[in-house]
Amino acid sequence: MSIIEDIRAAVLELLSKFSPEEGEEGSFPIRLTGVMVARGNRAGYNFSLFDVTENEILLSIQMGAVIVYLGFEGEEELDEEEYPELVEALLRAVMPEVRALVSAVDKNNLKGPEILYDRMSTEMREFAYDILMRHLEGKSIYDQVEAA
Repeated sequence: MSIIEDIRAAVLELLSKFSPEEGEEGSFPIRLTGVMVARGNRAGYNFSLFDVTENEILLSIQMGAVIVYLGFEGEEELDEEEYPELVEALLRAVMPEVRALVSAVDKNNLKGPEILYDRMSTEMREFAYDILMRHLEGKSIYDQVEAA
């Protein structure tokens, strides 16, 4: 399997996690709308959650120098009080595919950032492109706030 096929296979596996057959139990109340990869300035292991709109979140998972961004959209407003359980369930569900994607990105020496799947809303796309630009410019993806 070629590297591009490895990347494509990992993305397709991610998508399959969020498009269950009708009536399947254990399905997620959200759908995967975007996948982006980038390289961090330094290696680390971390995850972050970005609240984009009332019903959209972006989950960032860093493994080594590779950062995988997963955009999700719920049909209804996402309750912030349910974020801890939702993020835990998402991380458990996606880690094998994220590992495979990170491995394929490393093998291909993909410099990124790259949007690999895009079914994002306008708001999510603007947020993702802002992150993409910050990576290209070597800036932090986190907003820096000055003390008052």
